[in-house]
Amino acid sequence: MSAKRVVYDGITFDSLAECGRYIELKDLECKGKVADVECHPSWELLAFEFESECPQRIGKYTADFRYLNVEREEIVVEDIKGQIPKTVTLRNGRKKRVAGGKGWTAFKLRCAILKANYGIEVQVVEGEAYTKLAKTVLRL
Repeated sequence: MSAKRVVYDGITFDSLAECGRYIELKDLECKGKVADVECHPSWELLAFEFESECPQRIGKYTADFRYLNVEREEIVVEDIKGQIPKTVTLRNGRKKRVAGGKGWTAFKLRCAILKANYGIEVQVVEGEAYTKLAKTVLRL
């Protein structure tokens, strides 16, 4: 099932799950638990060539959210995923993906490059509960 784009609070979200997470983050911001909620922050992804001083731009990564966790005093970068891949181990010992995962490998590669370039760890958040929240708030 493909994600449904939605506009809420003047912001276009790629999915209901992303919108629902935004609604929750804004509520947490009102309660003082998080601060400086930012939607769709992005970073240039860079590759460093051997014996070269100039990194090459190889792409861009855009997260869903960046905010300050007030209690832990740390910046959090999040990406909402509708389905996080799940794997099972077969009797012969091989692993098989049984759910989700479209584009997952490319996403994980972008996250690895982001961490190598900037030291930023992306937290993956499963979106099912947030889809329900958005449907309730938007009365869908």
